[in-house]
Amino acid sequence: MNIRVRENLMQAQESPEAGFTVLEVAMASVITMISLSFVAGLFTLGIAQNRQIKQYTTTTALAQQKLEELNAIERTDARLAVGGGLNITGDPGATNYKDTVYVDPNTGTVTSNIPQGATPIYDRFWKIEADPQLATTYIISVRVVSRQPGIGRTAEETTLTTARGW
Repeated sequence: MNIRVRENLMQAQESPEAGFTVLEVAMASVITMISLSFVAGLFTLGIAQNRQIKQYTTTTALAQQKLEELNAIERTDARLAVGGGLNITGDPGATNYKDTVYVDPNTGTVTSNIPQGATPIYDRFWKIEADPQLATTYIISVRVVSRQPGIGRTAEETTLTTARGW
């Protein structure tokens, strides 16, 4: 036998800590399993937070889109008539001041024409008020509410307000 191999065997036989004991392996396994369960919990939390942030971002983008649309039309346009409301159960006469929005999950296309079999995702409400101090200024507010809130959460929503003057 090779002298070096024999020396290694003799050292292994003499050393009381030559390998791992079953107890050490079991403890390492328990620590690893606990760590992995915490990491799995973080992934679950991350997915839920991602969904919520996505809906907040979308409600903000939809509100900005409606504000830009209302700011781009002429002052004499009927869509800028004072009225509307920001509540879901708001004024029954405010039907011209709300719409239901569908965002295609594949293309990101935003439409108020809900495709056959699709579920509307957002409700959008707006209100146009005459500024009490400036005769040539309107205050425009837009509120967007998600129809699909996270489990155990309130619906994600955004309200934006701007002033438009001539």
